[in-house]
Order: sequence, then C-alpha cells, then structure tokens
Amino acid sequence: MTPQTELLELIVKTAEENCDLDTPISLEELPAEGGLYAELGEGFGNATYYDKSTEKTFPVLFLCRHADQKRGLEELCNICNYLQRLKEYPKGEMFSWLDAEIAKEPNKIGRDEDGVWHFSCILNCKIYY
Repeated sequence: MTPQTELLELIVKTAEENCDLDTPISLEELPAEGGLYAELGEGFGNATYYDKSTEKTFPVLFLCRHADQKRGLEELCNICNYLQRLKEYPKGEMFSWLDAEIAKEPNKIGRDEDGVWHFSCILNCKIYY
C-alpha cells in the first residue's frame, strides 16, 4: 500500500463512520442506482526536506447521485464540513494527515433524464510522509 491509497481508504472510512450518509462511498465508480464515489486527484508537493520526507496535498473528488436534490447536496456537505473541521485527523500507518480544506464547495453538476441529481465537491488533503 502507498500513502496515497491509504489516504483515500482512510478518508472513506472516516466519512462513513462519522457522517450521516445513505450509502457507502464507492472507490470503483459512481453507482448507477445512486450513491457516493471518491477518487484521488493529482497531488502536488508543498515541501521536501533534507531526509527526503515530503509534505503533499492531494485533491479528493467526491461525486453523488441522488433522487432527492436536497439530500444529495446534504451528504456532500456533511462530508466536507466534518473533514474540514476536524481538530485531529486520524493516523495513517504510512503518513500523517495534517489538514483538509474545501477546494470546491458541494454543488449541483447535472441531472439525468430520469430525474436523478448529480453533485460534486473537492477536498484538498495535506499529508506528510
């Protein structure tokens, strides 16, 4: 396992355990029947130290499909608000999770012909390893 994959799994576990979600968060694809999905974006380095340890920021994209417009938006808001406001982040085995901040607020991005709403948001997660 790498720090990046461990980070994504830890984010999902933390959100599922602490946020009011209707479904688990998928790491495979956004479920056609509705639900939540998360993926890691292209990270960027903040600092590299003499011992070659590094501090990086990884954007995490969350997508939601929900038949209820209000509830779909609330699920992403719950995730963003909870993770951004943590005073102490969960510990990873391969990294230290330093911070999370909302880079793109939860918002509606579309609607299917069958009336299912689509939402997205992005969290920037800073880690050290």
